[in-house]
Amino acid sequence: MTDVHMLDNGTVGNNIILKEPSVIGHEYSGYVTAVGSDVTNVKAGERVTVDNLVACGHCARCKRGHTNVCFNHGYIGFPPEGRGGLARFATVPATCVHRIPATLDFEEAAMMEPLSVCVSAINRADVKLGDDVIVFGAGPIGLMTSQVARAKGASSVCVADISKERLELARKLGATHTALFGADETDSRTNAQRIRDTLGDCPDIAIECSGVPHCLRTAIYAVRPGGVVAVVGIGPDDVSIPIVDVALREIDIRGCVCNNYCFPASIKLVASEKVMVKPIISHRFRLEEVHHALDLVRDRKVVKVMVDCSDN
Repeated sequence: MTDVHMLDNGTVGNNIILKEPSVIGHEYSGYVTAVGSDVTNVKAGERVTVDNLVACGHCARCKRGHTNVCFNHGYIGFPPEGRGGLARFATVPATCVHRIPATLDFEEAAMMEPLSVCVSAINRADVKLGDDVIVFGAGPIGLMTSQVARAKGASSVCVADISKERLELARKLGATHTALFGADETDSRTNAQRIRDTLGDCPDIAIECSGVPHCLRTAIYAVRPGGVVAVVGIGPDDVSIPIVDVALREIDIRGCVCNNYCFPASIKLVASEKVMVKPIISHRFRLEEVHHALDLVRDRKVVKVMVDCSDN
């Protein structure tokens, strides 16, 4: 969906702006066909996946271990970096490449970028053993975030969405509870009570993956006093929230962006079958069919699209 947003609006969030032609595609994998003379971490012929975050490694943020908020960062597949994966070949920094084990196929490997976002979000939310978690949004990010929460030790994970079919998939992937809302059910206090009723108590942590403003408000009302709301979904720039409720109940709101070196953990989660990504892929296309694939994403008629860019 991020690629479609870039195509349709020329922006992602408020800091990525399209100013010149750029190859999109920020979730991909493939064979290494050639390496530069100074590259030592991978060699030609190896199977890899690509972390699209390009951090400088030198600024104060990077030195403190927060590469995802690097002062000088760029993103492969977005301007001004470009070099996206919707092409036969792409040139990327060697530091962004991660080898994949033989047990992972290329489709699973291409899912490492969105999965790494979920792992990073769960780390930011500080999910602990025994926590009760509510995840808003049963898109690919929400479906993987709920699995990572369970893998991290959450005892209960509820996924909320407006799609019955997606919630059925969430159940199959390990969600202990689901909450189906109508598209017109936007009263945040009422929705928060439904979440509490579904879980039997206030969740400890809410992870907002939909980008829908009233879902963020619902998350704030739903969590227990002293709870955490992690914001993953990108919605409007300005959103009204119940700030007095945040203050009086000491709710922590934590922003989440990209991933903070979470590819190794993501690869291990899928290799060990603690997280399943293949069931989330609903449609497959060849590179020549990419316009049709993007139209289906734009019309929200898919869960996750996979595009095969090979020439055979």
